[in-house]
Amino acid sequence: MLENILNGFSAIFAIGPILGIIAGVIVGITFGAIPGISAIMAIAIILPLTFYVDPIIGITMLLAVYKSGIYGGSISAILINTPGAAASFLTAKDGHALTKAGKSGKALDISLFSSVSGEMLATLVLILVAAPISAISLQAGPIEKVFVLLFAFTVIATMAGGSISRGLLSCTLGMMFAMVGLSTITGASRFTFGVTELMSGFTFTPMLIGVLVMPEVLNVIRRRKQTQGSMTITRSSNPADNRISLKEFKAVIGTILKSSGIGTFIGALPGLGSSTAAFMAYGEARRVSKKPDEYGKGSVEGIAAAESANNAVCGSSLIPMLTLSIPGDDVAALLMGAFLIHGLTPGPMIFFEHTETIYAIFAGFLITDLFLLAIAKSGFRFFVKLASLSRYYIFPCVTIFAFTGAFTAGQNMNDILILICFTVLGYGMRLVGLNPAIFIIGFILTPYLEQNLDQAIAIVGTDYHLFFASPFAWVFILLSVFFVSSNIWMKRRRQQPQSPSSLQEAKT
Repeated sequence: MLENILNGFSAIFAIGPILGIIAGVIVGITFGAIPGISAIMAIAIILPLTFYVDPIIGITMLLAVYKSGIYGGSISAILINTPGAAASFLTAKDGHALTKAGKSGKALDISLFSSVSGEMLATLVLILVAAPISAISLQAGPIEKVFVLLFAFTVIATMAGGSISRGLLSCTLGMMFAMVGLSTITGASRFTFGVTELMSGFTFTPMLIGVLVMPEVLNVIRRRKQTQGSMTITRSSNPADNRISLKEFKAVIGTILKSSGIGTFIGALPGLGSSTAAFMAYGEARRVSKKPDEYGKGSVEGIAAAESANNAVCGSSLIPMLTLSIPGDDVAALLMGAFLIHGLTPGPMIFFEHTETIYAIFAGFLITDLFLLAIAKSGFRFFVKLASLSRYYIFPCVTIFAFTGAFTAGQNMNDILILICFTVLGYGMRLVGLNPAIFIIGFILTPYLEQNLDQAIAIVGTDYHLFFASPFAWVFILLSVFFVSSNIWMKRRRQQPQSPSSLQEAKT
């Protein structure tokens, strides 16, 4: 493994990959800091630009957008109390309190240092454990993979939001659209309705941009009369309030390490995501803190816990994707599509078929943290000015990039029509409470499920009881039942009215 890692670093230290990382970091921070544009939208917009470059350059650029976009959400959270990403909600509570006290520089510093620390630790875990896990997963056959994929669908759908039925419906809708076109197994035409253009199915990129990006543009148009907050970095007359000191950073290093561990573990579990990691790490840090009353009122420790945890998810969410072909969250699903476009099929064989490429990507993932630290630290004011631009300038540019990217994918005007149709679908999904990200995951994973199910049926023949002969199958059946039942139990518990005594305890 050490030789592969060294070869990966030698491949990444070239002009192309380094420029791709720098561009990805700048784009990610800028888009992440703009309220209404998330990291997943930034990746969807940038994805078509990577089609014409080497996979090492293209994938590392997308990963740089991912990492820096998650961090960028903390900038608007701290300065205007508007999280650029859902995972930055807790950062907004303590960060904006520091901003109102004239200490935005301190809040931005601890957010950056914690984010980079969490990301770097999770990336090291990814590099060390991904290959061994893939070697173990090679022992799984088609039957075991079917149950792994069913488990992935169940977990992702149930953890997608408040409604399990809507999560499952979103996933099922994505599965249905994935089956349009010629079957790769039988060659039969499915759901084409005589339209020859649908024989090859839907092009991934315009569908992706239509479902994830353009509905947000329509939402901004709908909310155009709402006032937009102005970002400014407040400066105290005391220089110590404008930066994080070494002593303050040492005081929270234990919190960062523990929260990074929580984020790494949560990210490796499919479907939980960075928001769950941030809330769990924040709650644990507050529980053991010597100053729990400061949380939510400008706690540096609270920012460190939330940011290190939600950024640690970036690295660990790739573990199930690369080893089992199961995306850890919605962004990992999008990155999985990018891997496929570049001819890299996620799964245990990727470490044997594309060893040099995958370890170069790992090295780039690690190097990105250093560039993020340097670029963000030196360009706080620049990124704040970019993120403060009026929506009237930002979202027309997003629209142009979206249509250009959709056409670039296949050089086909039909892709523009696909973009428009899926824009309407994506906007309608948001109106009725369906989850577009889960739709994309269902679309990506369905071909894998179909292929492995066909192979599994060929193995068992008419002896269907052999599906349940493997202990591996029962493990994932029980895990699926556990995730569904625990999610239902937690939802019912939240809906139960609190007793007067419990309300009094919460107030005290």
